[in-house]
Parts: sequence; structure tokens; C-alpha cells
Amino acid sequence: MSSDYRKFNRLGAALLAGSVAIVLNTLALNAADLFDLETAHGGLLRLIVSSLPSSIDRLGIASSWAAINGPPINSKSFQTGFHLLVGLLMALFYAFSLEPYLPRSTAAKGWLYAIGVWLINACVVLPATGEGFAGSAHLTTAGMLWYAASHALFFLTLAYGFALLTRELEPVQ
Repeated sequence: MSSDYRKFNRLGAALLAGSVAIVLNTLALNAADLFDLETAHGGLLRLIVSSLPSSIDRLGIASSWAAINGPPINSKSFQTGFHLLVGLLMALFYAFSLEPYLPRSTAAKGWLYAIGVWLINACVVLPATGEGFAGSAHLTTAGMLWYAASHALFFLTLAYGFALLTRELEPVQ
């Protein structure tokens, strides 16, 4: 009997589970637009852009981006690309820094990561960009709840997808 099992390594599992999770999250956030429901779009990007303008210019990032005809930072394509990139980075952080140390339950891992990131976003990122706690300065309760649910979807999909992809499946024949 072979001891060779089909199993993704952490990197592959993180990238695949993270890709599925961030696409679902993006679709859920975009679905809010169908109901004219405003959610907290781009808080992290706004915080980074407002915090680092001189560094971006000094390092030549802005001029390099313009030279390759990259989309403007305030464009939907740039914001979506940034959102997808951050989702993948969060998946890698989960796989290599958090998942091995969180409780054994996949649900607990997903919920703990979701709650931790939600608290950082609600208490630090959004207030720092003038949106108030959890976006309350400009969002309705329904918008805040949709935003929270969309992000919980990301973290739970990530946790369950990662667990599925890294567990030992059937032996290779």
C-alpha cells in the first residue's frame, strides 16, 4: 500500500481556497449594489493612499505605475485588483501564521479570523478614514451587516476550503 496521499501543500491550498473565498466575497459585496445598499468599499486602500502619498512619490511608485498605464487608484478595476490581492495575502497569512495555532475546529478558526479582522477594520481602518466605527458615519445598519456578512463569508470559505484541501484524501493509486 502506498503512503503517497493526494494533498495540497499549504501554499497551493491557501491560494486556491483564498481565490474562491475572495471571489465569493467580491461577488457578495457587489451584490449589495443590486439593492442600492452602500457597504464599506475600499477602506484599507483609502487608508494606505492617505498615509503614504509622499513615500509613494519618493519611491517612484506613482510615476512607474503611470508609465505602464496602470489604471487610476480610484478606478473600479484598480480597487477590485487591490481587493483580490489583499484577499490572497490574507489567505497566505492564515495558512502560514494563524491556522497552525488556532483551535482545532475549522469553524472556530474561520470565526476567530473573521472577528479579529472585522474588529481591526471597524475600530481602526474605517475610523481612520473618517467612516466612523464599522462605517457608521455613512452606512446604514443594513449596509454594515451586509459588509460584515460578506467578510464572514470570506473567512469561513477560506477556513473550510483550506481544511478540505490540506487534509489527506484518498491514496494515490
